[in-house]
Amino acid sequence: MKVFFLLILFFILQLITACSVIDIPVKAYDVAKEFVFPSGEKLMWEEVTIGVGREANKNSPVAVDIVLIFNEDLVKKVSELTSSDWFKSKNYVLKTFPQDLVVKSWELAPGDSLQIPSSFFGNDRVFSVIAFADYFSTGEHRVKIDHLKGGVVLEFNVDDFSAFSIKRK
Repeated sequence: MKVFFLLILFFILQLITACSVIDIPVKAYDVAKEFVFPSGEKLMWEEVTIGVGREANKNSPVAVDIVLIFNEDLVKKVSELTSSDWFKSKNYVLKTFPQDLVVKSWELAPGDSLQIPSSFFGNDRVFSVIAFADYFSTGEHRVKIDHLKGGVVLEFNVDDFSAFSIKRK
């Protein structure tokens, strides 16, 4: 008798799991979960300051891209690119993943500085933010900056750049 009831229970479970009716609650759960516990992180920036030293990039302008990544699967791929690879493949990547990346670009001459309010970067949650600089010298010339808080500073020197944060009062 127990075997009979177990067999019936098994068939009922098979029927239920094979039915697409189960997909509706699962999708609703995923939507609710994303609403309550959104993925990604909010940027904690007050502003971003870009400063280019007088001798930066052999006294030549520096192209700067700040890449906001909204797709977790792309973080590793973009993080592995050197700046040279990024600037060569940028158009292709943007065409391939138009909803998953936002790029903010500038070209600054030696001695220039720029202050950008945090609102310029939007309020969307991101999985990563990477800054790339197009230097004449070889090197990776990229910095991950999403973890920085307060005033974010990108400082461009002779052959490379750095990023750090300063707390505002």
